[in-house]
This record gives sequence, C-alpha cells and structure tokens, in this order.
Amino acid sequence: MAMMLSRRRLLILYSLAYQLLLPSSAFTASSHPGCRLHCGKATARTTCMNSAAAAETSSKDDEAYYDLVVIGGGIGGMATAITVAKHQQPHAKKILLIESEPSVGGRVRSDFTDDGFILDRGFAVFIEAYPQSQQMLDYDALRLNKFLPGARVKLRNKEKLAAVSDPFRRRRDIIKAITSPVGSLRDKANLLPLFFTVITKDIQSLFDDEAETDTLSCLRSYNFSEEFISSFFAPFLEGIYLTPLSKQSSKMFYFVMKMFTVGSAALPMGGMQSVSDQLGQKAQDLGVEIKLNSRVLSIQQHLRQEEQHSTSMIAKDDAFSVIVGKREQDEQRHINAKSVVVATDYNVARNLLQDIPGLESLKSLPKLSQRSVGCIYYAFQSPAPLEEPILLLNGEGHERRNTKEFPVNNICFPSIVHKSYAPDGYELCCVSLLENAISEHDEDQASLDMAVRKQLSAWFPGFASDIIDESKWVTKGFYLISNAQPTQFNEEGCANVHGGRDCDAFQGLAMPDGMFLAGDHMATATFNGALESGVNAGDAVNSFLSKK
Repeated sequence: MAMMLSRRRLLILYSLAYQLLLPSSAFTASSHPGCRLHCGKATARTTCMNSAAAAETSSKDDEAYYDLVVIGGGIGGMATAITVAKHQQPHAKKILLIESEPSVGGRVRSDFTDDGFILDRGFAVFIEAYPQSQQMLDYDALRLNKFLPGARVKLRNKEKLAAVSDPFRRRRDIIKAITSPVGSLRDKANLLPLFFTVITKDIQSLFDDEAETDTLSCLRSYNFSEEFISSFFAPFLEGIYLTPLSKQSSKMFYFVMKMFTVGSAALPMGGMQSVSDQLGQKAQDLGVEIKLNSRVLSIQQHLRQEEQHSTSMIAKDDAFSVIVGKREQDEQRHINAKSVVVATDYNVARNLLQDIPGLESLKSLPKLSQRSVGCIYYAFQSPAPLEEPILLLNGEGHERRNTKEFPVNNICFPSIVHKSYAPDGYELCCVSLLENAISEHDEDQASLDMAVRKQLSAWFPGFASDIIDESKWVTKGFYLISNAQPTQFNEEGCANVHGGRDCDAFQGLAMPDGMFLAGDHMATATFNGALESGVNAGDAVNSFLSKK
C-alpha cells in the first residue's frame, strides 16, 4: 500500500478482515413461492395480528375501494404499506395488503413443530448493520442473540476444525488468527488492501466506484491463493448468494463485506418469522388491512375516453381492479384501487403485468434466473458437536463440497445461538445444500439425508453413531427452495442496484400512472434490498396520492 499505516491501524484493518467470517443474512431462503417442506410436522404460524387485520375485505366485493393495494406480503410489500401509512394521518388512506400464504413474510418465514422446534425456511440470519433494517425495525423487541465473530472451517485431511478468530474484538486471539491454517500468511496480508477499500468507502461509493466484474476475478485481483479461495471464500460466499463465485457480482461482494465490518449477525427470539411478524404488526397498527390466503389472479386497468368523441383514454380515479381468488376456492373478488404496488418476485410480477395496456411486450421478455437452495434440520438431545454460536464452513475444496458424495456447504446450530429454537435438553442443526448437490441427488430427500449424515459423522467422529442413527438425530425438516434469490450478475434486470431501480418502470417499460413495483429484484438480492425497494415504492405512492 502506498500510504504508511500505524501499527494500531494495521491491527484494526487486520482484525476487520476477519469479520468477513460473520454469517450473513443473505443466507436466506425463499418460501414464497417455490418452497417445499418435507417430513416432520412443522406448520407455519399465522401472523400474530388481530383477526380483523386478516379479515375478508368486504362482503360486497365489487364495492371494495382502496387508495392502495399492495400485492405480496413479503418484506418489500410490508415496507411499502408501512411507508405509505406513516405518511398519512392515521387511517386517512385505505390500504390493503394481499398475501397468498397463511402468514406474512415471503422469503422470511419460519415453521413451528408441535414439540417446540423452530425451523426457518432455509438457513437465515439477521444482519444488524443493514441500513433499512435499522430504520424500520425495533431491535430490542426482536431480542437478538449474536453469533460469535469468526467461523470454524472443516479443512481437508484435518480432523480438528480450524478456528479463524477476530483479534480486534478478542485481542487475546491475535496469535490464533495469524497461525490459523485457513489461508497462508500472504493471504492474510492480502486481506488488508481489500478491507482498506471496504472500510474507507461508504456503501454508495462501493457500488459507484468499483468496476463490476465477477467475484472470482475480483478475489484473484487481490492475489489470494486458489486454496484460500476454495477453502474459505467459496463456501462462505456461495452460501450467501447460492451460486458459484464466477456468477456473483463483485459489487455485491464489496457490499456484504462492508456490512460485516460494521455489524454483527444474530438470530431473533422466535425465529426469523419474528422479523416478519414485527413488520406485519407495525403495518396493522398504522391502519393497513392485511388479507391472507388470497391469491391475486390478475390486474385490470380502468380507462375512460377523455372526451365524448376522442379515442384517447385516461385512467379513472379508481384506476385498477385487482382480481383475487381464495386458495383452494373458485370464487373471485374484484378490489378497486387508486394505486397498486406489485411486490412479488420478478417472474410473478412479469406474469401479472403483461396484460396491462402498454405492457404487452413483457410477454416476450425472458424470465429472470432464480437461485435455488435446500436445507435439512436435525433435532437431537444435547450436547451439540459444536457448542459455540458460530458458523461452520465446508473448506475441504470443490471436490468435497456441493457434490453427490459430499453435499454439505455450511452448517449452523441455531439453538446454540438462540435457545428459543429448541426445547430444553435438545439442540437443532441446520445443514445448507446448494443447487448442484440437490440436483446430483435428483432432489431425493432420503438420498440427500443419507449423504449428509455420512459427511457429518466424518466431521464429528465423537458423535458419529448418533448422527447416523435416525432415532437420535431426527430429521425435523427438509426444504427445497426453487426461488431463493434473484440472480445478481450478468443478466438484464439482475438484483445488484444499491438504492433501487425506478419503481415506476419494468425493464424499461413505463408503468401506468399509479402502478409501481417493489421486491428485492428492484434493488439488491438481500433483506436490505427488499426493504429498500418497498420504501422507494411507498414514497412514489405517497407522491402519486398527494396529487389526487
């Protein structure tokens, strides 16, 4: 580096480098739609809001009018509704949020077993440093328990798990950090310029100033060894973004590194569903009506002639009808609205919008690629093989990770981080599986389960007999999630735009007045991006309604 740094500054930079090992909330799997739960008796808990919040809109369906209808009760949809409701006098505007599932949350959902285990739908953690999370959520009410900074890494031909520590937060670990077998001394030195960039630039500058390439090329530009990339960066970052490093955006890499330097990863009391429930309750408290178990079938735009003898058309005041059908029922409802926000994933939005006048060309657009992920939950009597609240990465190399014989990418023991995830005397293990391993097993649960048990028994030989025994390590949940994240690199419309895209256009096509978009595909493929897109759409709705 050209500049001279003090010894203290070097220590700070070096220690911050190790914070990249913190687990990320981008380890979040989607549950809506495309999530399949197998085995066990876990059920979704209906969002704990007043029954009126999820009541039928009106017994006279064609007479239901709203200032705003939000389609999609995920994070982006709830952020939209909250943003609009906060701007208005209490209950001054009628706002309806429609969700097809039994609970709000979209990709951030949990299931609850009869015997007291909490299964997040895909491995997920909460990152405290996300800017939009800090503005919209009450952290104290979530009762967050933090992960330890750092990670454990299973290296090839090493029986003992390697520890990578954070010497800034735990100065006594400085020697451990330097002598850790994860990465050479040169690799550790090469972390300094990377984290100097991350530390000294704000988020927007990281997106604006750094030239975009794929993450693998970015890492190689810092002269990290292939072994270090394979044993650490690959399992860590692929566990976050669910795709090989060569298909990840370097801008998203810098962003997630920035988040790790300024905040901790945590789990909330009651699972990740608690985050969604808090947003849902906040929306309800602001007067938003929430309609669950209701699927939007189509959207119609109301137009009228501007003059009696004119062929030009303008929108009526109640510009849109949202056609809703109850799940497993044939009846349909027409809900009229001045404005509509489509807060779904990219492909659902494309399908809903393609029959709107002026948007017919959406039919010819290709679908945006979605990243898939899976996870298996095991419940067992205490103790756990790893009794620290920390992430464990598979650092055995690409030949022994995400393959048919070695399917595990990373594991976590959520009950060690937050005891609310398991009843007294029991623990919970979450194993993350990426797309290649799942496809190698043809999505077969029994085959994947057997391979995972065999791999974990080799990692934890002292627990091997219990891990193999299905009566002792009981499979509590098995999730295959086909649309866990939108792609973030090298596709038109990919989710890597900090601050979000214009919410009044879809792939360059202007939306009708009063119609807007939200969802992580409109910003970044993160929890923060979903919130950000919702705030943007909410601000646009407020501006639109203020002119009515």
